[in-house]
This record gives sequence, C-alpha cells and structure tokens, in this order.
Amino acid sequence: MKKTLLIISLLFLSYSFLFSQQLEIKDGIYYKDNKVYTGNYKENFANGKLKMELNILNGLNNGISTYYYENGNKKEQQSFNKGEKDGIWITWNENGIKTAEANFSKGKKHGMWLIWDENGKLIREMKYENGEKTGVWRMWDSSGNLIQERKY
Repeated sequence: MKKTLLIISLLFLSYSFLFSQQLEIKDGIYYKDNKVYTGNYKENFANGKLKMELNILNGLNNGISTYYYENGNKKEQQSFNKGEKDGIWITWNENGIKTAEANFSKGKKHGMWLIWDENGKLIREMKYENGEKTGVWRMWDSSGNLIQERKY
C-alpha cells in the first residue's frame, strides 16, 4: 500500500512539474505561471525528441526559434528581435531538404526569398525591400528551365 501511494504521489508530482513547464500565449505574449516569461523554452514530443526550442525575452520571441519533426530533423528555424521577424527563416521537409529561405528586417520582408521543391531544386527566387517587391523575380520548372521572369 505504501509503495502504491508513493508511486501515485511521484506520478502526480511529475505531472505537475511537466504541466507547470508549459507556456501560455496571451495576445502574443508568452507567460509561465501567469508571469511574463524570459528564458530558453524547450518542448518535446511524446517520444522524447525535441519538438521546439524558443528564446524568449520579456514574453516575446527573441533570437532563434527552432521547430523539429518527430523524426528529429529540423522543420523550421525562425529569427526574431523583440517579437519582430528579423533575420533569416528557413524551412526543411521531413527528409532534411531545405524547401524555403526567407529574410526579414524589423518585421518586414527584406532581402532574397528562395523556394525549392521537395527534391531540393530551386523553383522560385524573389526579392523584397522594406516589405515591397523589388528586382527580378524568377520561376523554374522541375527540370531547371526558366519559365517565368518578372521585374518589379
């Protein structure tokens, strides 16, 4: 009986600890235990592999946030500065092949944006400056042939 009670108590404490580690988002601000959160936050899948890792400062994403597939491969890497998109964002498919790369500056699209197909072939190239389309945008087919080009 004492062993059963001990096991139940340990399970309850473990559950309470795990539950208390969860962040809550209200109006775009991260909270933990009803307090604005600052720190490195990690969350795992049920299989124990890392699901996400966020850097948070005063309740806002700050620095690199990384998300993973259940197989352990990176899914997306995002860059923030005090809650604003700032820097390079990259996405990969489940096989680890890069499928997109985007750039932001102070919350606006800025710089080159590239998209690859599931096999890693470049299919789109776009450019932004302060959130506005600029330069020459290109699109290729799966064989690598240029199929569209447009100047902004």
